[in-house]
Amino acid sequence: DVGHPGGVGRLRVQGQVHGDAAVCLTGFAPAGSAKPGDLTFAENEIYFARAEQSAAAAILVDANYSSAQKVLIRVANARVAYARVLELFFPEPKFGAGIHPSAVVAVSAQIDPTAFIGPHCVIGKDVTLGNKVSIGPLCVVEDGAVIGDGCVLRPQVFVGRQVRLGRQCR
Repeated sequence: DVGHPGGVGRLRVQGQVHGDAAVCLTGFAPAGSAKPGDLTFAENEIYFARAEQSAAAAILVDANYSSAQKVLIRVANARVAYARVLELFFPEPKFGAGIHPSAVVAVSAQIDPTAFIGPHCVIGKDVTLGNKVSIGPLCVVEDGAVIGDGCVLRPQVFVGRQVRLGRQCR
């Protein structure tokens, strides 16, 4: 655990902190553009050397590196931990349920009441949108497609006819 401002509490990446565990992390960036307070990651010696020279306050590592200057967070896999941390620093936008007035939705589409359909979307005949589905602006979901619970389509995504997406897809 390492402190993180902004109400998300503490980072949980299932690792060991080496150094000041009370360090407050204010951002996440690659070593080349890291600022004081940022967290970065290094998955090999070359990247570790860059991270060590950067302004970052802490480094996610998956090897037995040591540093007198930086807080190290030793994890099983730096890339996996990096992916988990990104969600905390850059959370996905949340949309309330509803259909934007500019969306075109076929009458036969089955839309869960918790789903969101953004501006200028086209939802075809017999489409099924599950619980808490979020369809971003300018998406097209063709006839007969099924979008499972919790799926998020970012802007300008095309889903072809009869395609089935499982749960929690991005």
